[in-house]
Amino acid sequence: MVFDDDLGDGPDPPARLATISRHLDGLLAAQAWQLSDGELAGLIEGMCRLTGRVAAARGLLFVEAQDRGFAVRHGATDLAGWLRDRLRLTTRDARRQVTLAHDTTTMCTATGTALAEGTITVEQAVVICDAIRTLPTDVTGEQRAAAEQALIGFADQFDPYHLVKLAARLRETLTTIDTSPGGDDPPTDNHTKPRSGKTDSGGSGGTGDTASGDGDSGADSGDGGREKPSPDPADIRRLTLTDTPAGTTLINGELDAEGAALLRTALDSLAAPQPTNDTTPDRRNPARRRADALLDLITRALSAAAVPASGGVRPHLTVTIDGNTLLASGTNPALTSWGLPLPHSTLTRLSCDAEISRIILDPASVPLDIGRSTRVVPPHLRRALAARDRGCTFPGCDRPPSWCEAHHVIHWTHSGITALHNLVLLCGHHHRQVHHDGWTILFTDTGHPAYIPPWRIDPAQRPRQNPYTHPPDLLTSVT
Repeated sequence: MVFDDDLGDGPDPPARLATISRHLDGLLAAQAWQLSDGELAGLIEGMCRLTGRVAAARGLLFVEAQDRGFAVRHGATDLAGWLRDRLRLTTRDARRQVTLAHDTTTMCTATGTALAEGTITVEQAVVICDAIRTLPTDVTGEQRAAAEQALIGFADQFDPYHLVKLAARLRETLTTIDTSPGGDDPPTDNHTKPRSGKTDSGGSGGTGDTASGDGDSGADSGDGGREKPSPDPADIRRLTLTDTPAGTTLINGELDAEGAALLRTALDSLAAPQPTNDTTPDRRNPARRRADALLDLITRALSAAAVPASGGVRPHLTVTIDGNTLLASGTNPALTSWGLPLPHSTLTRLSCDAEISRIILDPASVPLDIGRSTRVVPPHLRRALAARDRGCTFPGCDRPPSWCEAHHVIHWTHSGITALHNLVLLCGHHHRQVHHDGWTILFTDTGHPAYIPPWRIDPAQRPRQNPYTHPPDLLTSVT
């Protein structure tokens, strides 16, 4: 395909837009079947990146329109209303575009630059801007800028869905960091009294205790003020049931990380696909299976008279916790099996009445070998495997550990032992793919698995790892 190279060097923006439109006309009229695989891949990637650049250019126009009161002069209540009426956009989409334009030109200028360069997508930019907007109010400007740059860097590896989880973890990490100047007096509590003067460098009144706190809103701060109570993470919970004229009920709500993990844990096994007796695949989509699982759970609870008037047995909830975090001296947040952080206040409450299983990890976060060999992976080895892999280890997969199977890298029929260094977690789909397509699995120097694709997929056979199962260290990115 040959296009006119004249991109409209004149100063007239409408003329440049017309030139771009002519180039797109040429691309639409081209014979795509004539392209090589390399040309096709380059064009697909280029067009997808162009979407972000167009959004950045559109944002500049939106900001100018808002600055000059354009929408009001043309009879609309605001710019989003004008876009809705003129372009037939939904109110939600119009406001989303206007908000992104404002955020990337004022609050998150680095994100705006990355969007204009085509290095992040529009969806990733929305996630980053939302994350920066919800950071704790007491973080410094330097930390806020570092957090934005960290999320922009993570966008090179993670899609918007996983970027949301990283942003949530980053916010929780910054929430637990003590931003007060070093050596300030710690707040008083039931065990300490305020000290006059500054804490010496060898004292024990470090930053960990004052950052996490115990939620005692009545504690006096060192300067005679009042310490604000920590917000209850459960305050975000809401659930509405709305009846419709069709005789159905709409369910809408929002849960904190703990509540979401409990719900998912309860529904997980009940929502699995269920083939029929003649091995016909389950034709229900995931949303339908989850809805059926919720009703199944309710039916079982009611049939067994397991719903108490008050109290009851707590559901089992798996939380991965750094040892220092459990002892209230660490900064890495505790994580549910679904990758969302739990506030330290919630962790403290859960650990008061919980069964704690200790798995000792080496500096590379690899559990020490349990030293047992068995043909069937025993529960204690399965727990160690989940602690290391944190989900399906196949590149690009985000299935949690509970959806995975233990795979022998060297099969036991070929003298492969059932030990940690010969096992990986794989979801059912990728377990079949590894066996069928001939992927090779090796362990890196850090003890984590890497996958070498077959030659037909990658002639260079470059090893690949799954970034979703081992997110980067957030703390070093913002401090």
